[in-house]
Amino acid sequence: MKNIDVNEIYTLFEEIRELVKAGNTNNTASQPEIELPDLSAINELSYKLDETIKEIRKPVKTEYHHIFSIASGKVFFGVIAISIVLLISLFVIYHQRKEIITYRDNDMKYRYIRMQGKVTSEDFSIFDSLFYFNRDGKKIKELRKYVEAFEENVKQRARIIEQEERLKAEKERLEKESNTSRKSK
Repeated sequence: MKNIDVNEIYTLFEEIRELVKAGNTNNTASQPEIELPDLSAINELSYKLDETIKEIRKPVKTEYHHIFSIASGKVFFGVIAISIVLLISLFVIYHQRKEIITYRDNDMKYRYIRMQGKVTSEDFSIFDSLFYFNRDGKKIKELRKYVEAFEENVKQRARIIEQEERLKAEKERLEKESNTSRKSK
């Protein structure tokens, strides 16, 4: 494509305008001797530009591939570290479970002794056989139910005694009020 100067284009437009004016006055169609520039290159470039814009506007699909290979150093040491942490956690949980069971057993012994009010050597031998040597979950559950029933009875008796004391105090207050009202009359 030729490089056309702006002045040349302006000149061409002026010539076209004069010819159009002259054609209107003469009513004769005359062909101007103007050489038009080759516009096929512009059409071709605009088509390529449109295609490029379409390609740019298309969404880009990005694919990620994650490879989990034990041969990788980071993955290998990561798996080893997680395994060690898991084993330590299991060890700690096992020992805590044993301690919790011991604390629960000791709590049951204490509550049973408090229920009985005294302790004998026979009670200790029962505890040893029940909790240590011949650990029987069924007997421990029965003992727990027995102790819990006793504790519930104690709570209920305490509520009744408290209610009786409240009623007694109310009765004494009412008697004082009645005595003071009689004396004032």
